[in-house]
Amino acid sequence: MNPLKVIVAWAAFALFHSVTVSEPYERWARRAMGEVRFRAYHRLLFTLYSAAATAAVLLYVRSLPDTSLYRIDGWVRFLFHGAQLLGAGLLLWTPWDLKEFVGLRQWERYRKEGTQGSELRLFTGKGYGLVRHPLYLGCSLLLAFHPVQTRNGAATAAAVIAYFYLGTFFEERRLMRTFGDAYREYQRRVPRFLPLPRP
Repeated sequence: MNPLKVIVAWAAFALFHSVTVSEPYERWARRAMGEVRFRAYHRLLFTLYSAAATAAVLLYVRSLPDTSLYRIDGWVRFLFHGAQLLGAGLLLWTPWDLKEFVGLRQWERYRKEGTQGSELRLFTGKGYGLVRHPLYLGCSLLLAFHPVQTRNGAATAAAVIAYFYLGTFFEERRLMRTFGDAYREYQRRVPRFLPLPRP
């Protein structure tokens, strides 16, 4: 039953996370905070409560009784580590701005200029030229190919990878609204999650 509890806990996190990135929630937050403060603080606040929710789920999962599921040794272990290295390499090959991602850069711009003032642009190079969601794929490889796994750890990996994949559909709807035809052309050229040949 513990793996089921793990999956339910991550499903609750996924629901919470999905609601707080939804457009209705953002419209409510804009009204409550005001446009300028929303642009300055919303991303940072989102990062903080997402981190708190993640920590709560991890602590809950850690508190559950667990047991070893498998331990891979020998030459197959090197194959698993090789897949993990590919995932780590993809993360390093994918450019992203950590300060922008967590919301610190938006806050800094507000302090200096009184507004967010950044121009959005669609980047399709490096890892984004291989798949449309290279960060999700890189993290998924690290999770899926861990050579030592417990039951709860495997349930966590399965739940997180499933949420990564399902999340791409919601994320891409927002990106299409933001970038329009440029993103649709990018979708035609580059696969979503796995670097498979396009038809």
